[in-house]
Formats: sequence, C-alpha cells, structure tokens
Amino acid sequence: MDEKDLKIVCGTRLFAGLDPEVVSSLLQGSAPRPRLKGQMLFEQGDPANTFYIVLDGWVKVFRPSVMGDEAVFGVFTAGETFGEAAMFIQGQYPAAAQVVEDARLIAVHSDVFRKRVRNDPDLAFEMLAAMSRHLHSLINQVEQLQTRSSAQRLAQFLVSLAPVPLGAAVVALPYDKSLIAHRLGMKPESLSRAFVRLRAQGVATDGNRVMLGDVGQLRAYGETGPLRERMASH
Repeated sequence: MDEKDLKIVCGTRLFAGLDPEVVSSLLQGSAPRPRLKGQMLFEQGDPANTFYIVLDGWVKVFRPSVMGDEAVFGVFTAGETFGEAAMFIQGQYPAAAQVVEDARLIAVHSDVFRKRVRNDPDLAFEMLAAMSRHLHSLINQVEQLQTRSSAQRLAQFLVSLAPVPLGAAVVALPYDKSLIAHRLGMKPESLSRAFVRLRAQGVATDGNRVMLGDVGQLRAYGETGPLRERMASH
C-alpha cells in the first residue's frame, strides 16, 4: 500500500484519528486489488469474514427481491468502508455487494484484524471512538436529508468527491445515476432537476464526468443555499 492509498484509508471514518503506523499494522497482509465492474464481492448469507475499504471506483450493497428487482442499501466510493458491522459480530452478510464501476479495494480479513484489536485495549477504545464518530456522521446525514433541498444535497455530495478543497475540479460518477439518487434520498428525475439547478453554481456534466467550476462556492451553496430553496419542500 503506497502513501496515497494509506492516506485514503486513514481518512475513512473507521480509522479516523488513528496513527498511520497503527493503521498499517491493522491492515497487515491486506493489499489493494482491482475489481471489475459487475464482480460480486459477497452474497447475502455468506459468512461475514471480511470488510472492504474503497480506494477508487463504486460498489453497491443491495438485496435482491422475489420480484426480480433489488433494494439498494448503500453506494460506496473512495474513502468509505462497508461490511465491517457484520464482520465485527462474526455473523452473516445481510445483503450482497457488487462492483458497479471498476474499482480498487482492500479486503480486510477478520482474523488478523480482530486479534490485533483484542490484544490492544487502547486501540479498541480508539476504534470505538471512531465508530461513534461514524454514528454521529450518519445522524448528520439523516438531518441533511430532512433539511436540505435536493440541489443542496447533490452539491454537498459532489464536494465530498472533489480532489481539492477550492477551485475547479472534475469528479466521476457511476453511469447508473439511480444509485446516486438512492444515496441522496431522491428519485432519479429529482437528481436530473438538481443537476440543472446547479448549473448556476458552475456545475456541468459530460456523461459520468462532472465539472465543478468552484468547489468552495459549491460547498457554501450546499451548506446554506438561497432562501427560496431552504423554504422549499424536498
């Protein structure tokens, strides 16, 4: 794992606040691997002996229905983890995971990870603190879904993907925009309208590429938005 990958891993909510050397030791024996679009990572009901860190690309966690469609529970991209909850309780995966755009992932096997945490009480408390921060972040996400317009939610999401804090940037999305719509708590048609509304904030699209004219401006819009949007329904 090179320095860039380690920085991404240390920025995940699960490892936030941990020393990079500690993170490296926790991931000993786990190396980044490319995964192709369409590849299944695990099926619902499989033993949960691994969790994943996304370095690049997109992964969805879903559960197929008897009607032939699927319920998507999460869409994950660079700097995010999934599968850790089931792994910690040594249960079964409650849903399936599939790569939806070519990705690079780190698969962390539970045996080494759990042994390392079990033998280091201080590390265990640090991990609990990180999980607590993650919980608060999820609560904030729910609050944002309730208090932000669709355009503001999209703006905040695009900012979270931007490789720079200020200035122009380009981000890549999955071609299946319905996944992004699900993640942001809106219908696909609402996502399309949100992109149109963000043109005034310097956002332009070209296929799955999104050009951001000014990340700082977009961040401010996502946090406050014009008064008329704060008063609008979602």
